[in-house]
Amino acid sequence: MIRKLLSLTLLLFVLCLTSAAQQLGTWRMYLSYQIATKSVVSGSTIYSLMNGNLLSYDTEDGEVQTYDHLGVLSDGKIAYIAYSKEADKLLIVYSNSNIDLLDKDGNVQNLSALKDKRILGKEVSCVCINGSMAYLATGFGFVEVDMKEGVFRNTYKLSYTITSIAASDEAVFLGTTEGIWYCMKADNMQIEGNWKKQLDWTDITNMCFFQGKLMAMNTQALFVLDPYSSVNSTYSKGKYTFLKNTGNQLIWGNNKQIGITSDVTSSATIITIANKWTDISNTGNTYWMSEQEQGLRGYRIDGNTFVPTGEVIQPSSPIRDLGYMVNWVGDRLLVAGGINTVGSYNNPATSMYYENGEWTNFTEMEIPAEYPSFKLINTTDLVQDPLDDTHHFASLYRGGLCEYRNAKFIKHYNHENSPLHSIMETSSRYYNYMMCSALSYDADGNLWMASSMRDSVLHVLKPDGKWYNPYYEELNGVSLVDKILHHSSGIKLITSRRIEKRGIFCLDTKGTERTTDDKTIMHQTIVNQDGTIYLPDQFFCLYEDLEGMVWVGTSSGLFVIEDVSGIFDPNFQFTQVKVNRNDGSGLADYLLNDVSIACITSDAANRKWIGTQNSGAYLISADGQEMIHHFTAEDSPLLSDNVQSIAVHPETGEVVFGTDKGLCSFISDATAPEEELKKSNVVVFPNPVTPDYNGPITIRGLVADTEVKIISTGGQLVWNGTSMGGTCAWDGLANNGRRVSSGIYHVVANTPDGGKAIVTRIVIVR
Repeated sequence: MIRKLLSLTLLLFVLCLTSAAQQLGTWRMYLSYQIATKSVVSGSTIYSLMNGNLLSYDTEDGEVQTYDHLGVLSDGKIAYIAYSKEADKLLIVYSNSNIDLLDKDGNVQNLSALKDKRILGKEVSCVCINGSMAYLATGFGFVEVDMKEGVFRNTYKLSYTITSIAASDEAVFLGTTEGIWYCMKADNMQIEGNWKKQLDWTDITNMCFFQGKLMAMNTQALFVLDPYSSVNSTYSKGKYTFLKNTGNQLIWGNNKQIGITSDVTSSATIITIANKWTDISNTGNTYWMSEQEQGLRGYRIDGNTFVPTGEVIQPSSPIRDLGYMVNWVGDRLLVAGGINTVGSYNNPATSMYYENGEWTNFTEMEIPAEYPSFKLINTTDLVQDPLDDTHHFASLYRGGLCEYRNAKFIKHYNHENSPLHSIMETSSRYYNYMMCSALSYDADGNLWMASSMRDSVLHVLKPDGKWYNPYYEELNGVSLVDKILHHSSGIKLITSRRIEKRGIFCLDTKGTERTTDDKTIMHQTIVNQDGTIYLPDQFFCLYEDLEGMVWVGTSSGLFVIEDVSGIFDPNFQFTQVKVNRNDGSGLADYLLNDVSIACITSDAANRKWIGTQNSGAYLISADGQEMIHHFTAEDSPLLSDNVQSIAVHPETGEVVFGTDKGLCSFISDATAPEEELKKSNVVVFPNPVTPDYNGPITIRGLVADTEVKIISTGGQLVWNGTSMGGTCAWDGLANNGRRVSSGIYHVVANTPDGGKAIVTRIVIVR
């Protein structure tokens, strides 16, 4: 018995050393911690708000910690942070009015009552702290949160439009569009008649208390106010953008000068310095600057200037939480920030890639002097040269084409040096209307792109640097071409997303640059196999699966082109997958009918990952009959139900979701199969399976459709299954549904034809 236990312990130790992989079914956040906008101090810890995400930096040991709702936080996209020394907690206010209280030990208490309240105007507009109380201004008034006890104390409904808020031990002050008002806490602040107007000033943008004085800032100066009278004085003239009581100092400033004082009864120190700082926190002799794209950095005062004290606090991460297009090229994840076609068209230009655990953010081109109003916005696509992994192109909707080498900008293609032209040539800002909206390499290394809303839409940049511009009447003036699919048959399918000429343009060039013999057709109407007619408002995406079928995502649902060779028939019928109801009726329903399908891809088992505009993401079996997963932001870590793009890494099974709120990923159970079943390729993890583990056990490195059996040391069949591509997942249960007991189990893997088998082991400890 002792010998058996020693053998089990030794095997367990060896397997602990050799087994390492990310667990199936787990999630990962790829949030941005680059653009620092706000910071607060808690002892030796600096909390920084970056891209609406939270980061902490320990000034004593240099540790940087990032936070997200996978591990600690209750939500995403933070609007405000503030710290209470008395409560020793950080207040976190999210853009949806959810609230977290984070203590020094990393524990979070969630206060969701304001978020859950069914009331108009619950969005928080500004925050202040007095003692252990937090005051949050909203559209309906303000709420009072006891940060020490972790409860809402009061809700005050007032008719004022609040632009700033400050509180002392005795009173609460509101900067509003009708002036500055205050009410004593001893009075009933619920009664609007108890509020008194201090001043008629209606343009106060920020207020805080410092040394018993109420400091108020507008677009012209910083003022010292007597809290309970109209007496006031100008303390510092200037159009300041921030004001803060921090580290026993009052600090204010703009992009040209910074003011600092420890006593408002005396003159301040004014330091003239060009900067991009949006906030400053003080800890003794160190000033922590939120430097926007430059991150968080500490400075000290040397004479009449600021000198950096150390490195920038800015962990490797995406530059922004934008994920319009994601695509794996080998082990490199390419990301284009995108265009918002609903509402604003002005997403900042964003191109980046992730590889070997590090993010590379592409440099942005400098604005040419002759085009001072040029806008770097709306990166719709990012592609990598198939012959050179240091060479990339990015398309800018309204901004032309950018070329990069080693993620450094090297060239801009526009009306002067390419066939791309403005759609508003007579406008004084014509250079902001070059609608480059799609990029795709064909099998010959030609880069195809679209220039929407022009007569000639398609442009091709050949490997030798020369251009050709095939013209097709069907595409003349189309509003938005953003997907070009080069099918394995040689046929090209192109989406014209919206407006009058929306549809799927199909093109057979017959392998030449001549257009005279090209075969073309535009499908604006979709007719399915049952003769049902659809006129989608938008055509979003095209995807060729592992069997050569093309999946089409539209605002009317999901459609399939089973045989692309028949697409040029004007009477071509698309297929809608039917899902059997299995209720004895013999009836079936169309798969995801009327769901707005934004993106489609497949994994190594040819199962379809489908992203939608407002319903999250789906994983559908290869035959479309089974819904394996449906992820939404409400019931999973998915960042948003607006899933704009999905990319699956064939080797690891990592599924990356590009959403309008950033990037996240899920480790799926399908990977690319091996060509040959070899024991050296097969990895089992976790191995050993410890008592605290309840997730799936993964056998990876198999050939397609490998038959897997779990057998006890006594030779009994415990479980059997089939691999998804190169991976098989076992839930740790026997075929009878019961958890298996502690012991050593054999994994027997057979090729589908039974011609070869390998055996490895799993140790399970209960």
